[in-house]
This record gives sequence, structure tokens and C-alpha cells, in this order.
Amino acid sequence: MLTENMTQAYLDRIGFTDPVRADRATLDALVCRHQCSVPFETVTLHRRGAVPDLEVDALFGKIVARRLGGYCFELNKLFEELLRALGFDARPVLCRSVRGRDARMPINHRGLAVRLDDGDFFVDVGFGGPMPAGALLLEHGVEQHVAGELYTPRRIDSTWWKVERVTRAARDLYDDEAPERRQVELELCTAVVEDVDFNALNLFFAQPGTLFRDHEIANLRTADGYLGLKDGVLTKRAGGRKEVAELPDRAAVDEALITLFGMKTIRSWPAEA
Repeated sequence: MLTENMTQAYLDRIGFTDPVRADRATLDALVCRHQCSVPFETVTLHRRGAVPDLEVDALFGKIVARRLGGYCFELNKLFEELLRALGFDARPVLCRSVRGRDARMPINHRGLAVRLDDGDFFVDVGFGGPMPAGALLLEHGVEQHVAGELYTPRRIDSTWWKVERVTRAARDLYDDEAPERRQVELELCTAVVEDVDFNALNLFFAQPGTLFRDHEIANLRTADGYLGLKDGVLTKRAGGRKEVAELPDRAAVDEALITLFGMKTIRSWPAEA
């Protein structure tokens, strides 16, 4: 549980200075500020080689105090704690990343469900790919424009939903060579789960042989695009234009992580547990 001081420090970390109310407008703003301030990243996992600690104090120390990032099991858990501290009715949900693939993926992601007076919403600050920069109302077939992107939630059965997005071709960080199309980005299950249910997933995806453990990845939303880094290749997307640069060495990667992704203490992050 976040203390009052921790909650304020977290708000400072994401640059949120507006009055806080447990409503849709505040939730939208919190999600957007978080996506633009705290990177999805696996650099810390790759370099340390240890299963991420999901205790709240450890997550706060890493993400807020040390100004680093994390992956979904870290970011969405700590964000849930922030929402609860601010008076929101938030809980975790099991998800699977789809990203337009035909093959079925196992459950591999932690998202959040938030209940407001005007309905149930899905929010995500730890996807590492395209997700709404705000709250998505879980109402079947209702197209929703969120920060210039079009999303549509569709009910699959009594507990499962899929989230469709109309891709943006040259304006996307990824898959920009493909034409605009409607694709499923993610599926989520609204059945009630416990926090402990994510421990085994966190353990599995931190093992050697997984994408998150084997590669250094960082993604961050910006005011007019995205920043992406994978294994020393930096991608900048802004205003519909894309720049790709291969960074020459570890020092250049660390400089990019500090100056572009805001990971202020990455140079002092432990090399191993």
C-alpha cells in the first residue's frame, strides 16, 4: 500500500499536477502521463538476470525513486496501487498479447480493470506496444477515439474481451511497413483474480529463452509519437516520420536510456542479483 508521501512522489514522477478526483478525466490523464513518463523496459531484467521483485516497496524504489521502468507485471501492479491510493476501484486482469497474430498465445500479460460511475474500463501502462493513452470503456462494439487512435472492445464470451485497434501505418512505431488495418491487439479476462496469480507468470517470463530476459527493450510514448529501443537499435517516431539509428556501444545505449527514456540511474543498476 502506498503512503501519502509515496503517492505524491509517484504523481511527481509522472508529472501529474492536476487536482485528483476518482473520475474518467483524471484516469485518462494519469494513464497518458504514465505512458509518456515511465518506459516499458526489459533492460533492467536483461542486465540483472533475476526475477523482478513484485513487492510494492521494491517496485516503488525501482520505478519512482530510481526513475527506471519495468514490464507489465511491474508497471501495472504499481499503477494499480497508485489508483487505489487515489480512491479508484481498480483490480488486475489476466490478458494475452495478440498484436494481429492468428496463432493463439498463452496468457502473458497483466492489465487493469477500473470501475467508475459510468462503467467498467480497461487501462494499461505496461503493454510495451500500442494501447490506449487513456481508459477504454468496456462496451461491446463501441468505437472509441483515444488520443488520435481508434479502439473497439468486443465481447468474446461472458468474461473475455478483445481490443481491436485501427493501425496507423507510417505513424506507428512498429509494423509501419504494413497498410492501415483493423487488428486485435490484446485479449483480456474480467474474471476476478488475485495478485498472487501473476507470480508464476512473472517467474516464467523472467527466464532465459524468453523475449523479455534475452533482449534489451524500451518503449515510451511521446507527445507526438513513440521512442523504441531494442538491442541497441533506436527508433524515433514523430509527426509521421521515422528515424532509425544503430547505437555503437553500451555507453551510447545508456546515454539514450537516460536522455530519451528518462532512466536516470541505469548506469548504476546492478549487473546481477
